[in-house]
Amino acid sequence: MRKSVFLLSLFVFPLYMLLQAQEKAVPFWGKQEVYLINQTEKTFHLVDALLKDAPPSSGNPALARQAALQLLDGVFHDTRLDGCGTISQFMESRLEGILEDMQKPFEEGMKVYKLYNDGFIVKTKSVTVAFDLYRGGAMKESPSLISDKTMQAIVAQCDIMFLSHNHPDHIDPGVVKMFTDMGKQVVAPNNSLVGNELVTHIRSEQIIDREFKTKRGKLDVKILPGHQSELINNIHVVTTPEGFTFAQTGDQYSENDLEWLLDVKTKIPALDILLINCWANRLSDTVEGFNPKLVITGHENELGHTIDHRESYWASFVKLNGVRKPSCLMTWGEVYWYK
Repeated sequence: MRKSVFLLSLFVFPLYMLLQAQEKAVPFWGKQEVYLINQTEKTFHLVDALLKDAPPSSGNPALARQAALQLLDGVFHDTRLDGCGTISQFMESRLEGILEDMQKPFEEGMKVYKLYNDGFIVKTKSVTVAFDLYRGGAMKESPSLISDKTMQAIVAQCDIMFLSHNHPDHIDPGVVKMFTDMGKQVVAPNNSLVGNELVTHIRSEQIIDREFKTKRGKLDVKILPGHQSELINNIHVVTTPEGFTFAQTGDQYSENDLEWLLDVKTKIPALDILLINCWANRLSDTVEGFNPKLVITGHENELGHTIDHRESYWASFVKLNGVRKPSCLMTWGEVYWYK
């Protein structure tokens, strides 16, 4: 009897394992959402691997890098995935890399970190400057794309945040509170966060100069009177103690401002890096007006927008081909080291 059971087990166990393998391999018939999530997870794994082998650079991007970013376009423009936990998990894993890098000893140059939307962080040896940090909209399994825990850890690495204009995807009151609760400076236009006395409110219809002290030096900042249509939009040009100068344009988009923007290089210090919204009015001409050594675009793939206004990476590649300055197209959780 025992021998019969043993012989039976030799047959049944391999058959069971074979059926299990077949179950994993068969089509996801009747399980459309499960199929889509599995496909997305595999795409994200492939993207991570491709981006690791082809990191951000100022030269012509490798085909592997272009392919990775266009794979992301396909995922981020699929509205069936809006709010899904898989996208949140991808964002969290990408930002873990940012946090790890931000905590490393820093000796030279400056690093630009791209978060979500138009959120950027610029780090030098003496200071870490944030722009328009935003946690993202509500997801199915969490209140925001970027968790409070992750954003708090990022804020803890920053010294100051500049906010461009009064739109919720650029001014996130929760992130502002994280900064002010930690005793960190927040600078915003005077029509934003009204009544918050912990925020420094600044706006003028002329270019103005301000100085902001940090723990290890001071920032010299020029604040330019930009607009998104009729809405005021401050453009910040920041010079660090090391002498690096960078600018972030927020959602600058105004025909009237082009009169002075197309020659703004004569009114600001020589610019190392321009952080500009990818759909800026007359992008190539505006870049020439700032005359930076490097251009980095923002605002691609904002979830929740209609698919034609999610500003794909492939479209930014096309636009940057017409820009006569070195450029770098980045995605969530990437770092560019400028030396």
